[in-house]
Amino acid sequence: MEKRTLEQLEAALDAVSRDLAPRVEELAQKSTEGTLTVEEHREYEEVVRLNDRLSLLKLEAEEFWTVRAAS
Repeated sequence: MEKRTLEQLEAALDAVSRDLAPRVEELAQKSTEGTLTVEEHREYEEVVRLNDRLSLLKLEAEEFWTVRAAS
């Protein structure tokens, strides 16, 4: 994977994150209040799961480029 491709991927993920932020904030608030519907609860769980996965992928990519730059 080229460094430029990684940067483009990060930019795309940031854009999606900004677009989803209001909905995620709404779900988080409802979760705190205990007012999520069953469907919203599933949606929120999926968002959290995907965020965790994307965070791990980003860390792995950063590690890859750190190791590659050091060689």
